[in-house]
Amino acid sequence: MMEMDGQNQSFEVRALELHSQYAWDYNWIINTMDFMKNLDFNTLVLHRNDFIDLIIYPGKYFGYEEKAGDTIFETYSHIFRKLYRYTPTRRSGPYQRRAFLKRVLEQAKRRGIDVYIENKELYFPDILLEFYPNLVHDGHICATDPFWLEFLQVKYRDFFWEFPEVAGIITAPATGESRISIKSNRCQCERCRCARKEDWFDNVLRAMYAPIHEAGKTLVVRDFVFDPQAHGEIAGVMERLPEDVVISLKNTPHDYYPTFPDNSRIGNVGNHRQWIEYDAMGQYFGWGVAMADLTGDYRKRMRYAREKGATGVVIRTDWESLDGHTAFGTPNRINLYAGAMLAADPGVSDRDIYLRFLRSENWLKDGLTPEETGEAARWFGRLMGRTWEATRRMLYVQGCVFSDSSLMPVSFAHAFWLAEEKNSLKAWDPSKADALAPDREHLEAALAEKKEAVERVTALCALSGEPPAGIRPEKAGELARRFGIHCEYAEMYAAAVSALMLTRYVRETEEDRNSEYYRAICWKRRQAVEALADWEIRLRRMAVETDYTPHTVYTLMDGDRMRCLYRDLREEETDEIG
Repeated sequence: MMEMDGQNQSFEVRALELHSQYAWDYNWIINTMDFMKNLDFNTLVLHRNDFIDLIIYPGKYFGYEEKAGDTIFETYSHIFRKLYRYTPTRRSGPYQRRAFLKRVLEQAKRRGIDVYIENKELYFPDILLEFYPNLVHDGHICATDPFWLEFLQVKYRDFFWEFPEVAGIITAPATGESRISIKSNRCQCERCRCARKEDWFDNVLRAMYAPIHEAGKTLVVRDFVFDPQAHGEIAGVMERLPEDVVISLKNTPHDYYPTFPDNSRIGNVGNHRQWIEYDAMGQYFGWGVAMADLTGDYRKRMRYAREKGATGVVIRTDWESLDGHTAFGTPNRINLYAGAMLAADPGVSDRDIYLRFLRSENWLKDGLTPEETGEAARWFGRLMGRTWEATRRMLYVQGCVFSDSSLMPVSFAHAFWLAEEKNSLKAWDPSKADALAPDREHLEAALAEKKEAVERVTALCALSGEPPAGIRPEKAGELARRFGIHCEYAEMYAAAVSALMLTRYVRETEEDRNSEYYRAICWKRRQAVEALADWEIRLRRMAVETDYTPHTVYTLMDGDRMRCLYRDLREEETDEIG
């Protein structure tokens, strides 16, 4: 493990990641890089799984073997007829996107920013399946066909011939979210049936490494996986890779769940540099509609990362499944400031982070005294610094993920599949094995937690309406409006979770079903489920009577989604007593 010179040293790599369609938006990227320069970020990550496949052909598979020194135009001059015949929509797209990326790279160079491209391999253009029908067996793409290793080498060789300005590639081969993966392979050929996942990961990564290393660039491999077994399958492969390969790890295992423990792989990657990944937007903590200032969480987890020898951090601003939404557009923007400043200076105070935000975002009136400035920073810190603890109690149940990426579940089965299978906390923290158990103790804890969540958000909503004199009124008014939405979201979510937890107790408890307590819970459950019908009406009214921004407020608070949950719970008939 590589050690740092001291725990007060800044991270060498301080990266900001664009994960949605903003990765293709030139003006957005320029504004992002200006923001990065102001906050001393030094690396931009453009993360789209098909990014490279949309920007090169490669020529070899259309009849022209590219040579070093060729540009995409030499390649195109030899293959344009075949492109037009077989894949006309891809004919001009790559060379036009080439111009986009070349300009981004030039602008990044002027600002002293390195650019990495991130994806999940394997990805490929559809036309390859027509050119090589042997890649498909009984309707399933064969993940172990040797062709794919050749394709990866050609793809990355051609990419770096075309874009030598790119600093490197970040990839995740073990998620099953790519177009081809041994993790989600459905091919039943003998080779696939006999394949070891570890061997497949190793073959894919080494096929990528060869052309990337030859180009003098950096391969960064992520451990993004969904369960401890997959963690183990990829971990050994990563450690055996050449030592100039960087290992990138989410700060928590599986995904960006701030209630989960630190990722146990941090500090256990052999003699490799480590980068640690964080989310600012809030895929699993409210999207900034339910606000969550993670300054305290970042401070703790970055301290841990430094202690374990990490040399880089990556802060994600948005999410591939939620185009048009970003941390830049919500109060969770504070997380970008906190992440940047803590990565550069681990000793920076919360007050300095909040002051930097208030000044940079033009929240402070002109001509304030030091006392007035300090009062403004204290108010903002009291307000935003308490948001995560409120949102945690809202979207999680005793630390367990109880949402579909911050969306309420659509059914009883969906809720507990999310909490206990897909996003299982107990898989990483065995002490949470009974956190959702259908017994009185855990039911009462869950209900109390939701009640406290609403109380906390309500208190913050009130505080947001009492800004000090030094805060610009238009900024205070906008924040108060957002806290009002947060409060609605918290009340709605508490209603949904309460109905679900009460239903589980009534259906599954092994406690005395002849008791007064059980009869009381049966009645309470019926009331809670019927309350969802009222929420459906309330949400439908909100959709036609309001015009909130961002538009994703209505994604999170959807009357049709509430109706689906209500109908499902109404159908969960049980042998209730009384």
